[in-house]
Amino acid sequence: MKHTTSFAKAAAALMLSLTVAAGALPGLQPFSATAAAATAKEPIIYGLEHATFKQSGQLYLPLKEVAPLLDLQVGYDNVTKTTEVTGVQQLAKLKSGKSSATGKSGKTIALGAPVLVKNGDTYVPASLFSKLFGIPIKAANTKEPGEISFPYSSQYFTMRSGSMLFWMNKQHGVIYAGSSGQLPERAGKVTVRDPDWLGGKAQKIDDSTYVLDISNSYGEPHINNSWYRILLYDGKIAQQSAMHFGGPPFGNLHENVLTYDGKIVLNDGQIAKLYTKYGHLTETINLAQLGGPEDVYSLEALEDDFLLIRSYSSGTLLLIDRKTGERTAPYLKLLQEDDIQWIKMNDFNADDGLTYTGRTGSILHFDWEGFNSSPGGSKSLDLTSAFEKTD
Repeated sequence: MKHTTSFAKAAAALMLSLTVAAGALPGLQPFSATAAAATAKEPIIYGLEHATFKQSGQLYLPLKEVAPLLDLQVGYDNVTKTTEVTGVQQLAKLKSGKSSATGKSGKTIALGAPVLVKNGDTYVPASLFSKLFGIPIKAANTKEPGEISFPYSSQYFTMRSGSMLFWMNKQHGVIYAGSSGQLPERAGKVTVRDPDWLGGKAQKIDDSTYVLDISNSYGEPHINNSWYRILLYDGKIAQQSAMHFGGPPFGNLHENVLTYDGKIVLNDGQIAKLYTKYGHLTETINLAQLGGPEDVYSLEALEDDFLLIRSYSSGTLLLIDRKTGERTAPYLKLLQEDDIQWIKMNDFNADDGLTYTGRTGSILHFDWEGFNSSPGGSKSLDLTSAFEKTD
């Protein structure tokens, strides 16, 4: 993931000091941790993209749009043709055209009206949420059919990889994991610093192994950042790491590499550790020794013969030969002189605009976003000559 701070925010925060800390514990949609309790003191008013409607005496709601507001995840079983609505403590299974749903106990609940599909979107009676999940939903404004009200504040940040679902309690950091259509189990806990603007994703390594990447931007004006990486094996946390950075000079760090040689990479910004899927440590790479101790580094590529790290203070990539220890900044060899000077003189250290995309033999490939009057595009660097000195 790429962390980007706007120049407007940067200018507003120039008096703040650089705050960099690396922890031992881990960085696309924002979620706000606004409440700890599930029941809101005042009903929340929310405007839906898809309008509600009334039929058969029931208020109908767009399922996929409403479910996330209530910390519920929606899935579909192609074999049984069943829609699955899964939460941490309750679930529902329902079918199009049927006026009932099945809860976690296997008990059938009458909804009072059938589940409908309109223009490819599934609509459910509001009774689904009140009867099975204990959350009454009402139309908030008769003149605005897209507005609903409900007495619930989100407690969880949710992720998924295929049919595997994950929840993180935003106040306590407890992780829950489970398959769609089944109640999840507690996987462990991660300590999230001041959870506020949360983002992240789940990635599958194999059927028993998943990696969660969670990012958090916090403080005002949200210039402090933490990236958490969590390795789960057989539904339990096997290892985790945390990477903290923030404040001027507002460098951009890109997403850490996920795996190397079948091992999962966990990076705290100064030390990268490689683990088996069981959580056993196999290798340690001291990034601070390679780049300098007073910084935080993303590890963006890791190969047998080289690695690419990016420092928060500069925002520029550093290519390092793993055998000789030689290093070079790729932008110095790939960009034209005026762009090089712009990067060097840029007080905000927005980054060099380069993203590593892979290799073909000794040729390393990059995407360049371009800036100033220079168009972006593909760039290539030959590893065999990358460390040769230029005038």
